[in-house]
Amino acid sequence: MRLKFVFQLTMVCILFLNCKETKTDAETIPSYIPENKSQKRVVDLAHLFSNAESNSLAYKIIQYETQTTNQIAILTIDSLPKNTNIQKFGTEVGNSWGIGTKEKDNGLIITISKFDKAVAISTGIGTEQTISEYDCEVIIDRIIIPQFKTSNYYKGVDKAIDSLILLWD
Repeated sequence: MRLKFVFQLTMVCILFLNCKETKTDAETIPSYIPENKSQKRVVDLAHLFSNAESNSLAYKIIQYETQTTNQIAILTIDSLPKNTNIQKFGTEVGNSWGIGTKEKDNGLIITISKFDKAVAISTGIGTEQTISEYDCEVIIDRIIIPQFKTSNYYKGVDKAIDSLILLWD
């Protein structure tokens, strides 16, 4: 009789422990983070680039990644979620998308918000050892923004990537 009771109690405990609530990936990622299930390097939700320009940027990024393992992503959005700083948003997106290798944390993401007229270069901790926040600000102020003022988004981002690669190497 006791053995049967102990067995039943053990089974109930096992079932109870296995039924604990677990969060799915969709529940842990904030809803305002754009999805990138296909791991694209250029996600142009604001349609700032032509298909050829987007492909050219992606090709350059993938070639560099193949040579170094350093990872770059570009995200364009129409506008930021309310009460969100573009730098923080870019970091959240980069972390959510897994930009950079886990071992080196060697990724960066260029985030562009069209209607907010905001740009950020968010880096992983490993990348910060080579490319400082100051370096990113200089690239934004001297390379990206002058090109964006003439609506030349592709040229601004393309030149920024060239400068980032030079700093990273």
